[in-house]
Amino acid sequence: MKANTRREVIAGIGGSCVVALLPRTVWSQAKPPKRIFIVQSQEQGHPCGQPQADGVLEGLAAYGWKVGENLSVRHHYMDLYRTNTTADLLREDGAKALKEIEAFRPDVLFALDDASIQFVMMPLVGRTELPIVFSGMNARPEVYNAQKKYMDSWKRPGGQVTGVYERLYSAEALRVMTQAIPSLRGAKAVMITDMSVTGAAITKQFELELKDVTDVRWEVRRVRDWAEYTALIESLNDDPAVKAIYPIVMTASGPDGKTYTVGDVYDWTLAHSRKPEMAANYFFARMGLFGGAVVNFGAMGRLAGQKGAQILAGAKPGDLPIEDAVDYAIVFNIKRARDLGIEIPAHVLAAAHAVYKDDLVPLKGKELVYDPRTRTF
Repeated sequence: MKANTRREVIAGIGGSCVVALLPRTVWSQAKPPKRIFIVQSQEQGHPCGQPQADGVLEGLAAYGWKVGENLSVRHHYMDLYRTNTTADLLREDGAKALKEIEAFRPDVLFALDDASIQFVMMPLVGRTELPIVFSGMNARPEVYNAQKKYMDSWKRPGGQVTGVYERLYSAEALRVMTQAIPSLRGAKAVMITDMSVTGAAITKQFELELKDVTDVRWEVRRVRDWAEYTALIESLNDDPAVKAIYPIVMTASGPDGKTYTVGDVYDWTLAHSRKPEMAANYFFARMGLFGGAVVNFGAMGRLAGQKGAQILAGAKPGDLPIEDAVDYAIVFNIKRARDLGIEIPAHVLAAAHAVYKDDLVPLKGKELVYDPRTRTF
């Protein structure tokens, strides 16, 4: 595909794909190895958290900081969606992470997604000797700053914290979907979120990012549990005005005491929903969701890693700007499109960064674990 083809299509849908590039300088290295600590809000292998963590290490390696050579790494997984599903449990697990950090004495702490930001990063604000880089923040940076001041501005935070805000690009997602499904224009799209810490932040993000969208009617629906989610999907199937859904439900409790996580949610959705689904990332489209404009979680982690590399080389985190996630990508699963009887126009497919021709379902109870071998970015 010619490069200008993608640029023309993206320009036509009102979006942009901009990748921030830093100078390709290998920073001076020090011995003994520098130490970094990565706290992920999710479990190990989660399709949203793991690409960020991998990206952090890739961003560091690009500037000469390599695990096993001059870098030592420790991980902590908060398991937000399966085990520590309440604020009290997350607070307890955050306290465990804080003890691990105290013992490890990292040179840089990376906090990935909102649970780790709320329960690990925020208690450490004011510890000026510990630089912190966040990634995947869904609540606006100003929301956390109101709890405890850690920044003067995005451009120059001024303290010990910098990072990458996870812009969802949800307005762009709707524009891409109207190109793929022309009947969506003037119709309705329903965004579905859960009751988790991240779900609350994403709900607000949708409301902020979509406030100026007028060519598609949209609404956000939060579900409290598995029964509400499945009932909502069934009701949307019967609503002819709804032409697309955006399900970001990472956890839902069931009446049997089971916690349904993202693999369960999307496995069931693909078997029962009759509406095309916007996907939050590459891997969800690879699993089988219809697709659209997705957040590039790996690129977001790489940008955070690049900031960490600058800090290890002597930069002050307060001098490094807080930035939006650097880009989004256009991704489709044409098997899902065909299953739904949708023919995606050729010029839209030509603009895609990844087009999947099969899926990973049914999972049949297996965990949905991010596998780098399935990615194309």
